[in-house]
Amino acid sequence: MKALSQLATTMFGLLAGGMILIAAGLVPYWRSLDPAEFTQAFGASLPTVGGTMIVLTILGTGLMVLAAGLSLWKKLPDRIWLAGGAAATLIMLVTVPIYFGSANALLAGGTLDANAITAELATWQQMHWFRTVVGLLGLFCAVRAGYTGIPSSK
Repeated sequence: MKALSQLATTMFGLLAGGMILIAAGLVPYWRSLDPAEFTQAFGASLPTVGGTMIVLTILGTGLMVLAAGLSLWKKLPDRIWLAGGAAATLIMLVTVPIYFGSANALLAGGTLDANAITAELATWQQMHWFRTVVGLLGLFCAVRAGYTGIPSSK
């Protein structure tokens, strides 16, 4: 069980790290571009960035939910922390069909005018930061779960 929890936390950490990279690196770059250049750059990077994030989201969520479920079933000391991490990954996951699926298609599609692109990218950035903060809180829970039940060194 400990190995599963550690693997889930590692995958969650990679997911959260990817979220930070997008928020702190890609989004400011995208916002600096002319809307037409942005659409081209976003569309070109979407398969790679989006594909990577989908894999990390699926693995991070699946492993965290599995680890939390098993820890709840076995009534392990770390169960509440792992459940918190699992809840965070599920919140992050549901933002994809609720917002990002359609927003990504709009931003990559080239059908929006410059003002609409600028407005949608601002909304995209806010939603992404929401996901990132939820992810960091969930990662905290997952890491904290690893310290539950460990005797102190006093």
